[in-house]
Amino acid sequence: MFSGRLVWAMALLWALIGSVEARADGVLPAAFAPGSQCHIALVGQSESEALARPGSGWVCSPRDYDIAAPRVLLRFDLRGVAALPDELVTSLTRFTRMGLTVIGASGRIAHRDITEAAMQPGLQGWTMRTALPVLAGERPAAVVIAVDGITHPRLLSMARLESAGEAASVDLGQALLVAALCGMLFVPILANIAFYRVLRERFLLWHTLAVALMLLQTLVTSGLINAIARFTVGEISILSGFTLGGGIAAAALFSANLIEEGKLDPLHRRLLAVAGGWIMAGVLVYLWGASLPGIGEALRPYVWTVYYAQYLPVLALFVWTITVALLRGSRAVRFQIVAWAPFMVLGLVRIGSSLGLAPVPMEMASQQHLCITWEVIVTALAVVDRFMTLKRERDDAQAEIRLMATLVDQDPLTGLLNRRALESRFAELQRAGFRAMAVIDLDHFKAINDTHGHAMGDAVLKIVAEVLASDRHTISVRMGGEEFLLLMAGNDIAERAERRRQAISVRVSAKLPGLDRMVTASMGLAIDLPWPMGRTSFPALYEQCDRLLYEAKHGGRNRSSVEQRIMPPTGRLAAAQG
Repeated sequence: MFSGRLVWAMALLWALIGSVEARADGVLPAAFAPGSQCHIALVGQSESEALARPGSGWVCSPRDYDIAAPRVLLRFDLRGVAALPDELVTSLTRFTRMGLTVIGASGRIAHRDITEAAMQPGLQGWTMRTALPVLAGERPAAVVIAVDGITHPRLLSMARLESAGEAASVDLGQALLVAALCGMLFVPILANIAFYRVLRERFLLWHTLAVALMLLQTLVTSGLINAIARFTVGEISILSGFTLGGGIAAAALFSANLIEEGKLDPLHRRLLAVAGGWIMAGVLVYLWGASLPGIGEALRPYVWTVYYAQYLPVLALFVWTITVALLRGSRAVRFQIVAWAPFMVLGLVRIGSSLGLAPVPMEMASQQHLCITWEVIVTALAVVDRFMTLKRERDDAQAEIRLMATLVDQDPLTGLLNRRALESRFAELQRAGFRAMAVIDLDHFKAINDTHGHAMGDAVLKIVAEVLASDRHTISVRMGGEEFLLLMAGNDIAERAERRRQAISVRVSAKLPGLDRMVTASMGLAIDLPWPMGRTSFPALYEQCDRLLYEAKHGGRNRSSVEQRIMPPTGRLAAAQG
């Protein structure tokens, strides 16, 4: 419990008596200088004892902040201050309890105790504020802040007193700059969504997540998020920890998926994924380590140091990874180096200052905003470059497949691919985006051969082949006899396949007017969505289409039976999962 008014009054009286006695003896003891800001960690002494001895244990310079003690005092001397403050402003930091006492020149005091929930997050910068007690009818001479359970020394090093007028004034230029940076961070998210519609690459998802978290981190640490919604100090702290840690973890997984095949071995990719989990574990310790039953108070002074130190092995791993990829000739990693260099330098400065290489931990929030924006812009360029490379490779592969389909393994009658050619290239075609299969069979074709002869039957098959001819998004195959197969990619697969099936009757009638019957076809279509851990084999997908074709035949012919679902994996993958 905080000391009450009586204790503060007795302490002030004791100090006043001591001062008077000293003057009577002609000796002035060490005292607080006018306008000074001093702090002391209470270890084995009370507030009244500390205030009664200004020269014993007090530090009146901005350094040597000790948060290991259960309670720390901050004293602001207001003698000689022209504009009297009415608010305490400090860095947004978690604590247990705080006591604010305003002391007048006559010894009168105004005091109140508050908890973390009473602090108001600032609208600009990583700050929180609360009103000072009002000392009516007398000019304040000093303000004493007693804080319990501090989790970071920046609460002490960044503490200052302000007037409400200062608090109300917002740097419009800085606010507009941060808003502009946030707008720039939002653009890559939209671009990634558009790219993902074309290429379903995992690095696009990780980059989107990393950018979204970095955008939220900028909103949180700049204070702009408090203009959008009302959050408590605890909620802001949790948001900040998760968005920064989560953003870096997502960026590590983005790098693991962005760097080209062959430029980074599986070990490095796995280590980058492990680094993401390591970071999030450190975030959990930082946010809730001080509240662990039994050991929380012992951990409290060190959780922030551990939090910053845990980034050191991640930085070392990242440097190792990008070095390996660079030596192997990776193009994508060059973008990563340019993107992450400023952020890594900033991180090393912050980590070093937090580990004691500077008098106080350095926040550098404005520099962080700029580094995040730079990282997102450059990695967005890396995404565009990688996207264009993959798209070009995919288009070249599809062009080669189409060329090969016209030169080898053709059905001699129709010029279409045969079954052997399809099966040998099935896995490659799936990787190129062909994810649906349709089996088409001509209805009552044997009657045409029996009635009009095999020459007429061959003419029908050639016309059907023209209708089903391959294009950029369709590979056409003659399976044998009057059975054809379409392997399809792209959008609107069911509609495109159905139009081809119906076109068979129209085209045959137009080109063979001497045929005395309508040639129709039945179709079984299976749209096989990619399985998360693998792809469907040719026999499994063909068997599904054959079953659907039978359903169409059994239903009266001249119709389609369509099924769209995720197929289970097959082969060694299925055995491994089982």
